[in-house]
Amino acid sequence: MFKVIDHYPNLTILHHIEPDGTLWGTSGRSILRKEEGSTWESLARFPPAYPRDLFGFSRPSSRAMRADKSNLFVNSGGRVLGIRAAKVYSLEGDHTLRQLFEIQGDSVLHGGICEDPFGWTYFGEYFMNPRRDPVRLWRVNSLHDHWEIGYEFPSGSVRHIHGVYHDPFQPGTLWICTGDQDGECFIFRSDDNLMTMEVFGDGSQLWRAVKLHFTQEHVCWITDSQVTQNFACRMNRESGVLEKGQPIGAPVWYGTQTIEGSYLAGTTVEPGPAVQRVSAALLRSEDGFHWIEVASFEKDAWRPMKLFKYGVINFPSGDMSLNSVYISGEGLQGFDGCSMKIELPPGESP
Repeated sequence: MFKVIDHYPNLTILHHIEPDGTLWGTSGRSILRKEEGSTWESLARFPPAYPRDLFGFSRPSSRAMRADKSNLFVNSGGRVLGIRAAKVYSLEGDHTLRQLFEIQGDSVLHGGICEDPFGWTYFGEYFMNPRRDPVRLWRVNSLHDHWEIGYEFPSGSVRHIHGVYHDPFQPGTLWICTGDQDGECFIFRSDDNLMTMEVFGDGSQLWRAVKLHFTQEHVCWITDSQVTQNFACRMNRESGVLEKGQPIGAPVWYGTQTIEGSYLAGTTVEPGPAVQRVSAALLRSEDGFHWIEVASFEKDAWRPMKLFKYGVINFPSGDMSLNSVYISGEGLQGFDGCSMKIELPPGESP
């Protein structure tokens, strides 16, 4: 089981943890920072986006209008990138926000932003894309004074990008996940700064991944499908062969790996025949493939879910220890629009 160490009732999303323990989060439009041993401070506010920011006066209306959607990512040089309402910003030293460029989609999925060994930050466009227009993978340099489209998926090939991940075992290698429908779910790998892309998968729901977990021999994920049975999966790095593991009772969007080597993931509560439970589960694994449930949070009463949001557990990017795991929740009983710090016991395994 887990133990709650601290609770942050007004911190909508914890986005990132720096190596020195500094936390970055948002509450509505406010960008918040907490250095180790200090209290939370508000540094800046994203510019208003109408009409949704007119409805930020209550949690239900904020959920319905998606008023809390945003991203923050801190690179190794301490530069802060923010995304909200389809605009990408750099947080300057004087705590002002400098707009860099615009993207398709409001923001990107949490945890799907990464940095390569040369200081470039990568993220992919995530939007509903009903016409299946081209989808772009962006990169921003370490000083936030240059940005470009690193790769563009052509029209009709994918719906959107779920995440971009740096491979901890192969420096310079990037992995990209795409979705959602059959024929659109692939995992891509690039070893040459996106000059070429190697594709894995047959486009089916088994290859519909949001969060990737890495081991020396495998790339692992839990599928994100509301329409077909979800499974823990892993792909052998050398052969590209897919191994289907235990069934999972709901889709998984987000996850992380602790500095001790444990893997964490959160299932979602959403409509669909593949969603077999009414609570979001916190899952743990020691190998990225065999999972156990260590906690769960019931879905709250606000319906319809498509309007008032699904039940989701989110993790910040950056390194965390088992004795200080940070999670954020939405659409869950007692865990909606807030964050907490928890402790997980060592040595717990399947």
